[in-house]
Amino acid sequence: MAIRRSREDYFELALLVLDESGFPGLSASALCDRMAVTRGSFYHHFDSFEAFVGGLLSYWERHYSRDLITAAAAVDDISAMIKRQVQQAVSLPHGAEVALRAWATINPQVAAAQQRVDRLRRDGLTQSLVDHGVARAIAEICANITLNALIGAQMSGTTGEQMNDMYEELASIFRQGNVLA
Repeated sequence: MAIRRSREDYFELALLVLDESGFPGLSASALCDRMAVTRGSFYHHFDSFEAFVGGLLSYWERHYSRDLITAAAAVDDISAMIKRQVQQAVSLPHGAEVALRAWATINPQVAAAQQRVDRLRRDGLTQSLVDHGVARAIAEICANITLNALIGAQMSGTTGEQMNDMYEELASIFRQGNVLA
């Protein structure tokens, strides 16, 4: 009996392939081989590889940005909210995100998604800080520092533990400067 694969199964495997091989390793054939399914199965879910890429980018934006922002925004205490956001940042598919940034340099569709994700993350963090009493101008600066720290950590291969330590220290600095309550 064949295992039924969902669109999300393809997307999660694609993120793993991006992590392991970068965007040049991502193809319908590579996904089908790794899932042990026919290309017909792939094209049952997607009209074309370009449609698959669009779906993958939407999935990444929703699952690794919108859903995380919504979950963190539901936390009432600012310290708990920051801790939650640190955990979320550490748990992102970093290798895949590095590959997506590289791919964005040559693919306008990926570049547009990358810009949306960065904007969503920046705006989401800004708004969550404002909602917790931080002045908007300060919240925007903190969000920019935090997002750029994430991107830099991803691009330099910082480990999850190192990233956690970095964000804990950054939150401590913000608290000492009375930026965050």
